[in-house]
Amino acid sequence: MTELLFAPTATVVAHSSMDPAGLAGWAAEMGYGALIDDATTPLGDIAQASTGAGSADVLPEFAGRFCYRSFKKGRPADEYVAHILDSGHGSVLEHVSVSFAVTGVSRALTHELIRHRAGTAVSQESQRYVDAKSVNFVVPPLLVAEIDRLKASGATSEADALCAEFLTDCESALGRYKRWQESFRAQVEALGVSEPTLIKKRANEAARCILPNATETRLVWTMNLRSARHVVELRGHRDADLEIRRLSCLLARKMKEVAPLVFADVGVFTDSDGFESVAVGHHKV
Repeated sequence: MTELLFAPTATVVAHSSMDPAGLAGWAAEMGYGALIDDATTPLGDIAQASTGAGSADVLPEFAGRFCYRSFKKGRPADEYVAHILDSGHGSVLEHVSVSFAVTGVSRALTHELIRHRAGTAVSQESQRYVDAKSVNFVVPPLLVAEIDRLKASGATSEADALCAEFLTDCESALGRYKRWQESFRAQVEALGVSEPTLIKKRANEAARCILPNATETRLVWTMNLRSARHVVELRGHRDADLEIRRLSCLLARKMKEVAPLVFADVGVFTDSDGFESVAVGHHKV
C-alpha cells in the first residue's frame, strides 16, 4: 500500500573508532607503556575513552597528538578537540567516517545530496532492480508545515484533504508507471529477450521516467567527520532546499551523539522562516 512519508530517518549503522588492543600494542612497541597505563596522561585518557560511547572523537585527538608526540601532557580531550576546530586543523577529522542508513527521502533530495563527493560514499536503492509498484512518496516540508498549521488550528478536515489531494496526484503517476511498465515489458519480450532479470530492468528503467521527484528512495550514506561538518552546514542553511535542510538537521543531531566533541559547536535551531536550520561555530574546518 502506498504511503505518504512526513519525515526522514537516518540510523547510524557504523562509525570508525579506536581499537583498544591495537592502541595498546602500538604503545608497547613505542615504549609508551607507562603513559598508556597512566590515566592522568593524554595517552592514558585516549586509551580509556577508546572504549566509550563517544569514541568517534578519540581518533582525531590521537591523530592530532601523533603529529607532535604530545602524549605525555597537554590539554584535556574537550579542550584539545576544541583547539583543533579553532585552528582549522581539520585534516585529522578525516580519519573517522560515519555511515547512515537513510530512508524517507525523495529522489529530488538525493539529486542534490550526491553532489557531495569529497569524503563521502553512497549506495542508493536501484530503481531498475527494485520494482516501484509499492513505492512511497515524500511530502515536501512546505506542505507538511501547512498540514500541521491546519491541524493546530482545528481544521483537521482541510488538512486531511490536502494529504488526500497530494496522495491522489502521486498515485496517478504511479498508475501511469505501472501501465507503461507492462507496455515496456511487452516491447522487450518482443525483441527476443528471455532473461527475466533483464526484462525487468529494461521495463523499469524506461517506466521510471514517469515517477515524480517525490518518490521515496533509500541509501547508505557515509561521510568522514570533516565532510559531515561541511554537509550539515551547507545543506542546513536557511537558503537550502527545505527537504535536504530537514535531513541535515537530523544528521547534525545524530553526529552530535556520535562525535560530541567534534560537533560541540554545531546546533539546530528554529530559523526566522519557521523551519529548522543548522548553526556552526567554526566554518570550513
